[in-house]
Amino acid sequence: MLHGCEGGTTFTKIFDNQSSETITIQVYSLHGNENPITIAPGVSKEIYWYDKMGLFAGDDYQCTDEIDSVKIFITNDKTLTKDIQNPNQWIRESSDGRKATEKCTFIVADSDLQ
Repeated sequence: MLHGCEGGTTFTKIFDNQSSETITIQVYSLHGNENPITIAPGVSKEIYWYDKMGLFAGDDYQCTDEIDSVKIFITNDKTLTKDIQNPNQWIRESSDGRKATEKCTFIVADSDLQ
């Protein structure tokens, strides 16, 4: 009997809509999953998930590494002034081990909308 013990990393991106607007987002990446996701005010949703066996993120990993581009639509013709492609705008939470995780959260407040 063979048992696989190769570990890997689960990468997730969370969009936390703390604004008073409804936001629809499409994330384009090498791994697909380009369906639009609508996020109501005060709701946090996972907008990206990818599990990669045998891959472990190093200290130089940035939350935007998997993202090619993003389309964002906001109610009341508002625009996002916070740059979602800037890795410094994301909150990164990492766990090491055989089943490592890289959880990244992007928070939007009313002050980030114009």
